[in-house]
Amino acid sequence: MKRLLILCLCLALLPVTAFMEGEIMVFDTPALSGKNARQMLKNPDRGFRIENYMNVDSGRNGLQSYTVHGDYLGPNMGEDAIGALMNRLYDYNVESPTVSQMYFYLTEYRDRDLDQTAFDNMNAFFQACRQQKITLALRFAYIVTQGQEAKQEPSLEQMLRHMEQLKPLLAENRDVLFCLEAGFFGEWGEQSGIAHWRGEGKVDEIMNAIVRMCPADLPIVVRYDWVRQETAATMRHRVGYHDDYIVGFSHAWSFGSTWDSEDFQRVQKNCERVLMEGEMPWAQQCPDMDPWAVVKYTHDLHFTALSCYHNYREGGGKWILWQARELEATPETLAQHGLSVPYDAWFQDLKGQPLKRTLFDYVRDFLGYHIQASDAKASIQDSKVRLSLNLTNYGFAAPLALEDIEAVLVNEAGEIVSRASLCTLNKLTAGESLTCTAALDLPDGGAYRLGVYIHNHAGTGAKMANDIPFENGVNILGEVQ
Repeated sequence: MKRLLILCLCLALLPVTAFMEGEIMVFDTPALSGKNARQMLKNPDRGFRIENYMNVDSGRNGLQSYTVHGDYLGPNMGEDAIGALMNRLYDYNVESPTVSQMYFYLTEYRDRDLDQTAFDNMNAFFQACRQQKITLALRFAYIVTQGQEAKQEPSLEQMLRHMEQLKPLLAENRDVLFCLEAGFFGEWGEQSGIAHWRGEGKVDEIMNAIVRMCPADLPIVVRYDWVRQETAATMRHRVGYHDDYIVGFSHAWSFGSTWDSEDFQRVQKNCERVLMEGEMPWAQQCPDMDPWAVVKYTHDLHFTALSCYHNYREGGGKWILWQARELEATPETLAQHGLSVPYDAWFQDLKGQPLKRTLFDYVRDFLGYHIQASDAKASIQDSKVRLSLNLTNYGFAAPLALEDIEAVLVNEAGEIVSRASLCTLNKLTAGESLTCTAALDLPDGGAYRLGVYIHNHAGTGAKMANDIPFENGVNILGEVQ
């Protein structure tokens, strides 16, 4: 009896349940409880992001290296950019960001080509991000000091030459790029405040060059819809948006247009199928804002990433994102504010009892993609493992910054030995549930585990919202042999 009890306990502790239903293997994929939701915070290319800066000539923090008159203070001024990144990651460890906005300031090269020092500094920063498993919303800019266009802006010819130089750099470091914020002109690369580029009809040339400099699978985002409209129609599908003034209500600084404008209506029309990310204004610039309205804005416009460096706890204050931590999120309050309601388990602890959730938890967990599997079944036919399962995206947006969602077979050493794509990323939009199928070659001999591998271009895997093993980036469904 004692041996039977021990055997039963061992079976109960097995991480995966798979059983035969005729010739069909059925896999148990229970929903992940709200208590364990933090297991998903390291999923790549989504969620809260931080912010960093670098002068590429010195490798130091760009914003601390210029006077208000635009004078450069010297190569040894400002904080080391890599050190600043590490400090940010430490400061925001609890929020677990996997994305950082990054400004590479080319200011000191406004009248000359980039040299090896610039490339060494940029590559060193990329390598630090690679080691920390951080991807970048990267922006190249020249004007770091407001009102100093004459001192800090390059000629169009020099700007385009820099783009030619930077194209191989982006290709070589694609694995650490979340997106490219188009940048290059305007104060802080924000594409505003420089009327002459638009007046001279040069924005189309700049935007088309930016798209051409990027790897074909790298999302590009712009600050304003009018800038997107300047991009050639054949390339415009690659361009999404970053909103640098999210306030939750109609405001001319949000995308540079009020909600009743044609520009904003185009943003609404495009937002489900292009990458969306951004930030609130700094707390000291903050108008009267409602946390519920801010979250609804990011929800309705299908945001993948939102800065937690702005309007959260800067200066020791308790700003909009912090206030969201004090607002309870229940199925009723979410529905009342027009927000999608997650699956029941998200509101429960490990024993299925009610768990207090906040609006902060909600936006943290559901920005971007949040994918759950169900009805997973497989069979073996003609040396093929044929998998069918449902994937439901409870997140705000499709996983547009990722590379693929694959079915995989993993050997005893944890190596992927067979793989096949499960679905097209842009079809798994917010609230969508897809039945996905794949056929994988089954190697001869041995036992293999069947899993789902949701990954970015660095090979960083994303955990699904299921209480199943997650090993080496793969969500394990069960064994096949």
